[in-house]
Amino acid sequence: MSRALLPLALLAVLAVALAAASPARANTAAPALAAGEIYLALGDSLSTGEEAAGNNDGLPGYPAALNNLLQSTTPLTYTVQAVNGETTTGMLAPGGQLDRATAYIAQRRAAGERVGLITLSVGGNDIVNVLRGDGGTITSTLALMRANLSTILDRLIAATTADGQREARILVQNYYNPYPGQTIRDFPPFVDLPPDQEPIVTDRDLPKFNRVLLEVALQRCVAVVDAFSIVRGNEGQYLYVNPSPPFPPSEADLDYHPRPAGHAALAAANQARLNAPDCQRAFLPALARPAATAAGE
Repeated sequence: MSRALLPLALLAVLAVALAAASPARANTAAPALAAGEIYLALGDSLSTGEEAAGNNDGLPGYPAALNNLLQSTTPLTYTVQAVNGETTTGMLAPGGQLDRATAYIAQRRAAGERVGLITLSVGGNDIVNVLRGDGGTITSTLALMRANLSTILDRLIAATTADGQREARILVQNYYNPYPGQTIRDFPPFVDLPPDQEPIVTDRDLPKFNRVLLEVALQRCVAVVDAFSIVRGNEGQYLYVNPSPPFPPSEADLDYHPRPAGHAALAAANQARLNAPDCQRAFLPALARPAATAAGE
């Protein structure tokens, strides 16, 4: 096999492996959104629009902006069940957000209505807890989030499947890096990393969470919205975080939440993602052609 074909072959092997690892499931092709259907927004403060106290603007999160974009062509019923500060573990708690969401979906179906769109932003607080030293290590949190996200998506898929057919498009948002170029070290009382956690390099370690999310989503044919690439290079415009905070920094200086412009950009990315196949890889590294092949050899 030529070197030029190796990257494509490796991608094909990855696709087969992911398909083999996927649990048995119903037809993954959800019908297009129709007027009158329900848009259900789940997740954390990115969905509610809540920011740190010093920056809180009282405006809703990206789902409200997405709903506004969709209303012009597909009038929907819009509801938010997201919870400020939600983690993947909290979402799975008995009587928690996921239980309430699946009960709501069942209730609407019994009333002859359909939840046709679900957006989900959850896991960012799991990561923030690690960065602060309030959670586990990078390694333990990656394993926990893989298990939790798998359960969350499986339950949402099951709740929105009837007669073997998916009824809802599900968009799950990946994680942007609010602190690019930073190395986080143990520094009590501001950061108290676990003894077995080496310094955290945000540019190296945060993409690990996006890889886990992408793998979990692709195994279930759930669409991923690439918030990471949307925010990268636009942190000052899209986020409240102060790139040159005073010492000690305030909570407002470290606020990783989006500004209104950030929510608008995330909404536009969600809308665009609806126009692509659910199983399409969210971001695929460009396949550089070897020099010899490019020269026609």
